[in-house]
Amino acid sequence: MKVLVAAAVALSASLASAACYRFDKAPNDVYVCVKGDSFDNRKQAKAICDKATGKDCGNVASYSSSCHSNIDKCYDENGKAHRSLSGY
Repeated sequence: MKVLVAAAVALSASLASAACYRFDKAPNDVYVCVKGDSFDNRKQAKAICDKATGKDCGNVASYSSSCHSNIDKCYDENGKAHRSLSGY
């Protein structure tokens, strides 16, 4: 039973973690990283992408725990551009 509880806690922690999102209508090198993975967090990330690109970024196409770019295309939860963000 303890193993099942530990597995459930680990799974819920991974599902609640943050992410760096890429959107289907945005340029492939644009990611937005936010702390959280709820519907509201994804909505926040999309709004940041829309503002940064000046157009509708569409839906989430993929996500990862980090973003690395040769140019400032990794946006944080405040909309600030970075070349690299990790730990999301």
